[in-house]
Parts: sequence; structure tokens; C-alpha cells
Amino acid sequence: MRAVAVALAAVVGVGMVGWARQEPNPIPLIHGIASFAIPGLGQYLNEEYDKALTHFAVDVALVVGGGYLAAILPYPGFSLYWGVGVVHALWAFYSGWDAYQVALQREGISLEVSPTGFAVRF
Repeated sequence: MRAVAVALAAVVGVGMVGWARQEPNPIPLIHGIASFAIPGLGQYLNEEYDKALTHFAVDVALVVGGGYLAAILPYPGFSLYWGVGVVHALWAFYSGWDAYQVALQREGISLEVSPTGFAVRF
């Protein structure tokens, strides 16, 4: 029983130490993931309402329009539905990246690509 109490105290103590030091804000990551899941949601959380509507409308147009094109275009032995999924995934990735970048800028941080890798600027 004492071992359980000591282990619990250690876990709580380590958690309190993590709270005491400065942790990075998880908001930019949450906005990026939200916009990756539903394009436009991260922009909405960033209070960019026009951009959010645009990202969502483009995603709907890509999925619905691509689905209709894949259904009516004749390609024997080859389905175009996978292409709709790829285009949707690329748009969702871009939308998530954009929401993440804007949220970072609001926090006063920028993540830039440099010739040697990534650079974080405060």
C-alpha cells in the first residue's frame, strides 16, 4: 500500500514540476489538427471567418465535384475515387498547416523552413 502511495506521490510531483515550468501553448497544434480533420475549422477557431468558409467550401466542392466526375468519367478497370481522396487529403493538410501557422503567429512565434531544416523565431 505504501508503494502505491509513493508511486502516486511521484506521479503527482512530476506533474506539478511540469506545471511550474513554462510549457508551450498547445492552441496552435489544436487549431491545426482541427482544420486537418474538417478544413476550415481551425481558421474558424483563429477567428478568420471568411477564410474558414472558403476552406470549407473548397473542400466540399472538391469532394462532391470530384465524386461526380469519378462517377461519370469512363475509365475501364480504373477508378478515380482514390484521386478524390488524395485531393481531399492534400487540401486538408494545407488547411491544417495554414491554421497552425496563423495560430503560431498569434502567439508571437513563427515556424519557417530554412535550407538546413526548420527555424523557430520568437
